[in-house]
Amino acid sequence: MQRLTALWYNTMVAGLHLSDQSFQLYQGPNTLITDDQLMWNIFNAVPPKAINNYYNPSQVNNFTGNYGLILGALVATPDTSFKSCLGDDYYNAWQTYFKDYRQKHVEADLTNAKTISNIFTNWAIVNAPEKVSCVAGLTKTCINPINIANIMYSSVDAAAGGSYAWNNTLENLKKALASGATIDFELDSSDKNISTTHSWAGGNVSVLFNIFSFNGSGKYDDVSYKTTSEGFHITAHFGKVTTFTAGPYTQHDAQDPTLKDFPAWYNSAALSLAYTNGEKVWSTEKGKVTWNDMFGPNGHLQRMVSSLVVADDITIIMKSEIDYTSSELTEIQAAAKAGVWPFFQAEVSGGITNKVDIDEKGRFTCTTTIPAGHPQILGILQSPMSTIF
Repeated sequence: MQRLTALWYNTMVAGLHLSDQSFQLYQGPNTLITDDQLMWNIFNAVPPKAINNYYNPSQVNNFTGNYGLILGALVATPDTSFKSCLGDDYYNAWQTYFKDYRQKHVEADLTNAKTISNIFTNWAIVNAPEKVSCVAGLTKTCINPINIANIMYSSVDAAAGGSYAWNNTLENLKKALASGATIDFELDSSDKNISTTHSWAGGNVSVLFNIFSFNGSGKYDDVSYKTTSEGFHITAHFGKVTTFTAGPYTQHDAQDPTLKDFPAWYNSAALSLAYTNGEKVWSTEKGKVTWNDMFGPNGHLQRMVSSLVVADDITIIMKSEIDYTSSELTEIQAAAKAGVWPFFQAEVSGGITNKVDIDEKGRFTCTTTIPAGHPQILGILQSPMSTIF
């Protein structure tokens, strides 16, 4: 399967006119994009250094988690003068009010120190008129992008049920697919084009899969081994293909029917400071993550997903080139219902099918049909952090 994965990778790169310096195969049982949150979770996943990746919904290594750790490790401007000016009681009352305000006003531009200062002034006029002048200390604190970034990041907690939005939606993806390209290509398992050492991942291969149904264990049954070792041919038809780009939600979009309900949570200026200033803006406090922890040779945030490569209206025809016994063919027919490599899409309502036909010689033809309206992720494009700022 490692050889086959490399061959499929090279076939996809050539057939879809992609760059092997950014493309990564998306594999696993969840290739169907059904909602915005699933799509955003895929953008959120940090791609490992491999030509393929199994998307795991739990995705321990993710952009938002790493971003939060970084913000907690950066040196922000202390609000001691503001807090001292207000006093403990008023300061605590303001903090409670501001947290509630962020949750109710996701449209508020918290990247702007003037906006926050105005919110405070309006609150103080009603609740602490003698403390209105304390706004000077708040403004000074909010000028620092690290402070602004922390305010924005923490606004997600209750305002959107803990959901971090990206700046593009499934509805826009569907529109992009409608004008996407039609692409056809073929793969022959005997092809010698299996080297991927020239790719951005240096030929590294991640989790491997059973060819007839999703496995991910790296162990294959006898039928799968027989098929991959003896040979087969694939004809691929993608009715619509598009490359769809999105990034962390930086500025609230009141016009988008989906994004209007989510707060902007990402401040690129703060992450840029963290990346480009080495250890200068990083805390030396024990237990905090460091620049090397995040961006170093073995760091958790060396790259991020910049785009998804998505297809719709798909037909994949896999023809075996060897004979099978009746028991093997029975096993193939049963397994195909649960999904067939490389999509592993089980037969479901909506017309997605994995049909197995057997000829008189005992060879099978498996036809996977995914009708229009069921966009599938073929892969992602990754961007090294060094290219983002």
